[in-house]
Amino acid sequence: MAKLIADARSGDQNALGELLDSYRKFVKFLARSGLHHHLRGKADPSDLAQEVCIAAHGNMADFRGQTPEEFAGWLRGILQNILAMHLRKYLGTQKRDPRLEQNLNASLVNASGFLQSKIAADVTSPSQHFARNEAFLQLAEALESLPEHYREVIVLRHVEGMSFADVAKTMGKSVDSVEKLWVRGLAKLRTIMT
Repeated sequence: MAKLIADARSGDQNALGELLDSYRKFVKFLARSGLHHHLRGKADPSDLAQEVCIAAHGNMADFRGQTPEEFAGWLRGILQNILAMHLRKYLGTQKRDPRLEQNLNASLVNASGFLQSKIAADVTSPSQHFARNEAFLQLAEALESLPEHYREVIVLRHVEGMSFADVAKTMGKSVDSVEKLWVRGLAKLRTIMT
């Protein structure tokens, strides 16, 4: 991944395309997690991921990092700006609302942190570091491939940190059905990841 980043930074358009393609599901997962509840019907995570890729493609010269983590953070920053613009547009606010943008940033950081925390905690060798970066993207892809109800219960429970009662209220289901969805969702996620 570091070679792709270096090649993309040096102007290789094929490397940049491949790099952005490998991060697309990660950005889509973050977009889905960061969508403010008022925007869920107005913005599509796939469209937002596409906007991020277009912005990243046009601004690759501005990227100063070298590592996959730095690249993921840069993409997350672009997504945060795009989501903030959507918030202002659809909520009818001309000015920035620092509270909404802080909540948005917290959602994106939580989603990104969730992906990172679910991967091996101790990375000691370069090969383990490489494997961790690959697993980070694979987990985002696996989460995106889950059926919507499984993904939603996992995100609400683990990314948003909601209790089962709050998840049930948000999803309009009973606590018992949410707990069963959660167990099935995690089992499906494990199956996809193996």
